[in-house]
Amino acid sequence: MKLTSPIQEIKGIGEKKAKLFARLQIKTVEQLLYHFPARYEDRRLFKRFDEISHDERVCSSGIIVGFEKTTPKRNMTILKISVRQEHSVASLVIFNNLYILDKFFVGDRISFYGKAKKAFHHLEFLSVELEHYGENRLTGGIFPIYPLTTGLTNTDVQKAVRSALENCDLSEAENIPKELRSQRQLAPIDKAFQSIHFPQSEKSLQVARYRFVYQDFFALQLYILLMRSLGKEQEAIRLKPFAELEDFVGGLDFELTQAQKKVLADIRSDLQNPYPMQRLVQGDVGSGKTVIAFYCAYMTFLNHHQTALMVPTEILAKQHYHSALKIFEKTPLRIRLLVGSMTKKEKRKIYEEIMNHECDLVIGTHALIEEQVRFASLALTITDEQHRFGVRQRNALYSGYERMPHILVLTATPIPRTLALILQGDLDISIIDELPKGRMPIHTMVLPQALKSKGYGRCISELEKGRQVYVVCPLIEENAELDLQSAEELYDRLRQNEFRNYKVGIIHGSLKASEKNRIMKAFEEKEIHVLVSTTVIEVGINVPNATVMLIEEAQRFGLSQLHQLRGRVGRGSEQSYCILLYKGDTDILKQRMKIMSETSDGFLIAEKDLELRGPGEMFGLKQHGLPEFKIADLAKHLHIMEIAQRDAMSIIDGELLTKSERNRLLDRIKKRLEKQMEEIALN
Repeated sequence: MKLTSPIQEIKGIGEKKAKLFARLQIKTVEQLLYHFPARYEDRRLFKRFDEISHDERVCSSGIIVGFEKTTPKRNMTILKISVRQEHSVASLVIFNNLYILDKFFVGDRISFYGKAKKAFHHLEFLSVELEHYGENRLTGGIFPIYPLTTGLTNTDVQKAVRSALENCDLSEAENIPKELRSQRQLAPIDKAFQSIHFPQSEKSLQVARYRFVYQDFFALQLYILLMRSLGKEQEAIRLKPFAELEDFVGGLDFELTQAQKKVLADIRSDLQNPYPMQRLVQGDVGSGKTVIAFYCAYMTFLNHHQTALMVPTEILAKQHYHSALKIFEKTPLRIRLLVGSMTKKEKRKIYEEIMNHECDLVIGTHALIEEQVRFASLALTITDEQHRFGVRQRNALYSGYERMPHILVLTATPIPRTLALILQGDLDISIIDELPKGRMPIHTMVLPQALKSKGYGRCISELEKGRQVYVVCPLIEENAELDLQSAEELYDRLRQNEFRNYKVGIIHGSLKASEKNRIMKAFEEKEIHVLVSTTVIEVGINVPNATVMLIEEAQRFGLSQLHQLRGRVGRGSEQSYCILLYKGDTDILKQRMKIMSETSDGFLIAEKDLELRGPGEMFGLKQHGLPEFKIADLAKHLHIMEIAQRDAMSIIDGELLTKSERNRLLDRIKKRLEKQMEEIALN
C-alpha cells in the first residue's frame, strides 16, 4: 500500500465509509496518517471498584457473571453486563449494541473504560468501551481521541490508522534528511507516526510531536525559500531609472517622507536587476504606499513596458483609478480600469488595448486574471493586500510570460517580524514607518458601553461641523448572515434615534458591487452623513471629510483590525477621532483597549496582538494562501520555527546534501505543498 493509495485500499473501508472519511478531507492513506488525534486519554492506570469515585472516567477489569437485556421503548435496547471483581459486582450499561453478545460470554475476563456512577452503594459504568483482558487496544495505554464526523466512530479511525501503519511503506513519507534528523534528534517518520497515534508513554508522544512540529516549519520554509531561489533564476525585464522620475516626484502636491524615499531607493535598485524583484512594502494606513506603486508604474512606463495593479475590491480599484488619473494627468501614461461589474463589451475593448499595448497601467480586481487578459509587455505586477487573494489568483497575474514580471506587494496589515518570516519569507521586506507631514494624530477614545452616549455625542458634534461619521457594527462571528443582521439592526436603531436628523446609509459584503459603489459615491459626495458598515470598509476607503470612526463592541475585534479601521479617518487636515465602545471587564480586555488608546504604531500594536491573542487568531495561514500546519502552533513553537528555517537555508545553500539529494527532497516537498495549496485555492 502506498501513501498515495485511496483510503478504500485499507481493509474495512468500503465506499460508504470512504465518503464519511472524505467529509474530514481524508481521501488517501497519507491524509489519514496526518489526521492526528485531537487529544489523548490516559488509560494506563487500572483501579479497583472500591477506589473509584463518582463521575470518574476510569479503567478497571473483572469477570463477566451475567447479561440483562431490556427494551424500554422502540428502537432502544439496554444491555447490562454484570462484572465481578473479587467480592464486588458492578454493571456496565451499553445502549443499542447487541453485537457484544456475539463476542463476550459469561466467564470471560475483560478490561473496560467508562464513566463511573455511584448510587445506593451500587457502581455502574456508562459510555463503556470493553475488550478481552490483555488485548490492550482500548485500555492499558494512552488512548487517541480523533476529530470525527457524524457516522464515523473513534474506533473506525483507530482501526484504519493501525491498518495503514502496518501495511504502508512509510519511508516515502520521510522528508527530513538523515543528517538533520541526527543533528536535531528527531524521530524517524515511521516511529513518529506510530507514537503520535498510539504513544507508549508521555515521552514518546512528546518526541513525536516535536518531530511533526519541526517538519511543519521545515517543509514550509523550504518551499518558501525554494520559490525565492527559483525567482532569482528567472529572467526579468531590467528597468532603468530615467531622469523624468525626479520631475514626477517634484510635481507631486506633497513631499515624500524619508521612509518613502528609502523604500523607493530599494525598489529602484531591485528593478535594475535581470531577475524579478520580489518585495513586500508594509506601511501603516495612510503612510503613502499608493504613491510608491504609482512611482514604480511610471518607471515601468518610461521603459516602454506595462504594469498591472490588482486590488481586492471594486471600491478600492476605482479609488486607485481616480487617484492615478489625477496624479498622471500631466504625463502621457495611459490608464485603464478593469473590474468584474463591467459589461462584456467594455471588457473586450480593454482586453484589446492591453494586448495591443494601448494602455500602460491597468488597475483592477480579480478581473485582471481572466484568461482573456494578455499583456503585450508586462514588466511589473503590484498586488494590494495580497493575503486577500488565493495562491492561484496571485500566480495567475504574473505567470505565463516569457520573462517574469517584477513583483511588488503592498500591505497595510502590520505583520510582526516573527510572523513575516513565516508568511512572507519569499519576499524582501521594506517598511514605511513614517506618516506624511501635516497629518494630525487620531484621538482614540476608549469607552465602556455604559458611556456610549459620550461617544455618540462626539459624533453629533462633528456632524454639526459638516463632517461625516463611520459606525462599524460588531463582528458577530465568521458568519455573513449574522454580521448582516447585526449591521441592519444597528442601522435601524441609529437612523431612528441617535442620528435621526441626518442621512444614514449602510454598506455590507452582501451588496452587489454596483450598489456598494453607489453608496460610497453618495458618502464621498456628502449625500450620506453617517455610514453604518461591517468590516467591508477596512481596506482602502478614503473620504477626507470623515473624521469619526465609531466601533461598537470593539472587544470582538483584533487589535490590528481595530487599527486598520481607525486608519479610515484622519485622511484630511482636520482632527479625527476613533471611538471604541466595549463590553466586558477582563484584564486582557483592559490591556487591549489601553494599547489602542496609547499608541498609533501599527507594528507595535501587531506585536502586542501577537502576545495577547496568539498568531492563530491573528493570521490563519490559509488566508495567506499557505497550507495549514498539521500540528505546529506559532504561539508555542516560534523557537522551533527559527531552527527549522536555519536548517532549510542550509539545504537551499547546498551545505548539507549533494545536489541530487537536495533536488529530490525539494521536488518532493514542492509537489506535496503545491497540492495542498491547490486544494486551498479550490475551497
